[in-house]
Amino acid sequence: MRAFINLLTIIAALILVYLLGQRYFFRIDLTEEKRYTLSAGTKDILNKLPQSVYVTVYLEGDFPYPILRYKRAVETMLAEMRAIAPKPFNYTFVNPSKNPDVIRLFKERGIQPIPINVRVSQTETRRQYMYPIATVRSGQQDIWVDLIKGHVHPNGQIDLLEAEQEVEYKIAAALRQIAIHGDKPILGILSGHGEYTLEQMPQLRAELEKFYRLLPVRVKEGQSLAPAKSYLPESLQKRLRGDGFAAVLIIGPDSGFTEREKYELEQYLLRGGRLLWLLDHHRINLSQGSALVSLRELNLDDLFFRWGWRPGYDLVQDLSCGYIEVVRGFYEGPIWGAEKWIYYPIAYIFPPHPITRTVDAVLYRYAGSVDTIGRPGLRHHILALSSPLSRSVKGTQFISIDLTLKNPPKPESFRGKGFRPMAVLTEGRFTSIFEDREAPTDSFAPHPPTAQFLPASGLPGKVLWITDGEFALPAEVQGRAADYAPLDNLTFLLNCIDYLTGESTLTQIRSRSVQVRRLAPDILRRHSLLIQAINLGAPLVVMVGFGVGLYLWRRRTYRRSLI
Repeated sequence: MRAFINLLTIIAALILVYLLGQRYFFRIDLTEEKRYTLSAGTKDILNKLPQSVYVTVYLEGDFPYPILRYKRAVETMLAEMRAIAPKPFNYTFVNPSKNPDVIRLFKERGIQPIPINVRVSQTETRRQYMYPIATVRSGQQDIWVDLIKGHVHPNGQIDLLEAEQEVEYKIAAALRQIAIHGDKPILGILSGHGEYTLEQMPQLRAELEKFYRLLPVRVKEGQSLAPAKSYLPESLQKRLRGDGFAAVLIIGPDSGFTEREKYELEQYLLRGGRLLWLLDHHRINLSQGSALVSLRELNLDDLFFRWGWRPGYDLVQDLSCGYIEVVRGFYEGPIWGAEKWIYYPIAYIFPPHPITRTVDAVLYRYAGSVDTIGRPGLRHHILALSSPLSRSVKGTQFISIDLTLKNPPKPESFRGKGFRPMAVLTEGRFTSIFEDREAPTDSFAPHPPTAQFLPASGLPGKVLWITDGEFALPAEVQGRAADYAPLDNLTFLLNCIDYLTGESTLTQIRSRSVQVRRLAPDILRRHSLLIQAINLGAPLVVMVGFGVGLYLWRRRTYRRSLI
């Protein structure tokens, strides 16, 4: 009778555990970097989803082990999202090779398959095709995600281990588009000073349009800029209609700012606004192979000095540098080659900050440097530094591609001159350079400003300067703009904009680093037989030992009960 009661108790406990498991999901992640735990940013996006989501992943098929491992990583991540999401969250895996309608849809969208050779036997391989695509659907939105984009090397090899680290970010980015649909923050793109347009930066524009509304801004006519309503106190938010600018981007200005323009930009900052400057002070045109460097007169010195910035008015040369495309000859057209170019510094030293996490390296082109000065109420954060073997060159310069490549400077001339700051973030409460002065007017804006003048910040603001006006431009290939940004420039820019606007969710996810530990190939080669013996024999030894131990325990226990 007692044995029967014990059996019922065990069954009841198992049923209770099952019911609790169905209602409350939990999993213990024992990995050092918590690779199987969703980041706080992803959880925040899932909680903001307005309705149900359905994810379709086209990774079903008889693939080699590395792809199956990658597929399991995607499936594990989606299962975690489904368990946490308050709204219905479902997913499925589809084999597109068995669905002609899906193949036809891929062709219509210009999606090309990736050929995979699958070994059938020792002498035979079979060609298969992989479509590493996922679709995220919610209501009328249908977002397509390329799961391995950015991880295909020029030789066609796919780094699935690196792609695995970005699965969460790519799916979370699509979910964020759903979460903010119809309520996107507004980014102002300043124009009127020869700035670069978003049409010249297609990759940046495509990424920004996913999460922001992009509007052109001209303060030349005295346009007053209002900060985003989310930056303001709740009591003031209710009294305002519409929304202001979450941030204003100034990308590569080439001509000077008037006093009225500076006034409006400064007052926007003092109201709690955020500014991102991509700006350098030198004008260089090497279309003929050589040029005399001229200085841009931007009329921003007093504004920058008040913010605690001291421009170097220099060019940074760096032995850690990118390549410039040069014509080496002609044979039925130009023959192009790439040469290291010291005026293209590669910055890979990033002080710790949410903006710079997982940014490996960024490319500057004809950039300068900036020093910081202490200001009450303001905090400076240096975000990028040139390499130890870099230097700052000031004054009027004549730059010739041929002369520089034939007579490169000696490494000794760079020692002890490096670590030049090339990106700085300043945040806090600013003061106005127009205090005790009349509000400026000019021929473009002849009337005084209508908005109330602020002598100091009413709300904390943020301003960031990257000392390269071409930082957001695409890479150059054979003298033409490519369709992608160099190195990690795009990631760095998106992190900057997300941080300025307070959209920290994707910054947290994008900055997450998961270390995928690879097996040491030399150890595998030296001890392959021992490793195979342990993998095959250890489970058998454990099972036999467990069985023998159980047998001896039962024999001893029941022998005592008989006595």
